[in-house]
Amino acid sequence: MKKLTAILVMTAMLCSFVSCGNDTADEVIDESSMTSVSEETTEEITEESSESETVDVEEEPTEEITEPETEEISKTSVEGTEEYAEVIDKFLKCQNNNSDTVIELCFPDKYCDTIRVLYNNDLFSLYGIIDFINSVDVGLISIDSVEPVSEEYMPYFNLYYGCYQPLYEYIEENGTENPDIDKLSELMSTPITELPDIYFNIEKAVTVYCTISREFNDGTEDPEYEKIVDTEYTLYYIDGEGWKVDYITMGHLYEAERTMVLDELRSLYSASETVLTGLEETGTEIPENCIICSDSSKNYNVSDEFLNTFDNALDGCYQKKDGFDYFVMINAGELACVSGQYATKPKFYRAFPTAYFYDEDDYVVESYDERYNLCLERMKNGQPQSYMKH
Repeated sequence: MKKLTAILVMTAMLCSFVSCGNDTADEVIDESSMTSVSEETTEEITEESSESETVDVEEEPTEEITEPETEEISKTSVEGTEEYAEVIDKFLKCQNNNSDTVIELCFPDKYCDTIRVLYNNDLFSLYGIIDFINSVDVGLISIDSVEPVSEEYMPYFNLYYGCYQPLYEYIEENGTENPDIDKLSELMSTPITELPDIYFNIEKAVTVYCTISREFNDGTEDPEYEKIVDTEYTLYYIDGEGWKVDYITMGHLYEAERTMVLDELRSLYSASETVLTGLEETGTEIPENCIICSDSSKNYNVSDEFLNTFDNALDGCYQKKDGFDYFVMINAGELACVSGQYATKPKFYRAFPTAYFYDEDDYVVESYDERYNLCLERMKNGQPQSYMKH
């Protein structure tokens, strides 16, 4: 938890810059996923629904739907989700129209003029909030489940949205006309060491799992394009303002969680490489193909003798973490990859080298178990593992 907090504090002011262009970080997955709008299978959030009024639910969409209606929001399949559906529907309409009114849907009300000043002066981009895919229209089909954001994540909502307070104060004092761009840039780049006084206190947030439609509006036909997809949105609540779409907080939290796992795997990979090199130098026979797993029941094609030798050597150069599941794959007598996850947060699993995060068609492998099973199946069938290299 301390490491996660450190990562998030270091990136707190970067939230201003994340919005200023396309994501280029190699380790940010999928997505328009710096936002809370992720098409991850996800990997990724967990939370439970608050009750409000019960709605009459129209017939639930099924796999047979090919041209879902998108003009009405009455297809919410979970009771008490009308408010969530309304916000998400407005958000999707902004995405379809590339509308800057999305600012009001995502930011605390008092900061909207500030964000618009930044936007109008090319200091802020909507790219990170909505996907500019002009040929595709999206629409809400149903809300499938709602879960509250974990309590450990809640303090970061005030942290990330509070970062705009100094900019807000400057705009309030100096007005929105002809702003000093250099001064705004300076404020955006000045680290915030503690949370400033802010007018809101975000204590509620939910992750809403949805089914949405994606339809080409330019006549494009692609039989492999998924027109019905699952996705998720995180919404946060400000008293007196209502529910808003989170585009900052959970994206940074997810990235920080993945970074923690990836850092752990880099250490495991380096330690495993050191161990295998040392064993080879001492004449120990390295298995041609095997899997060594933190769960011994998942070990494959490895003798007890080699396993004991490997584990003892690994203990000397790698500190195993409680609750961290991992496996080490040896292919053609050499270290191929490692993969792992914290058992309590499986959506943040990773693989290293990162090429192994993908399958042979360059699609993200969705879970630790899926990556393990892919490695095991091809190993058992005597198939090369090189297809996993991105």
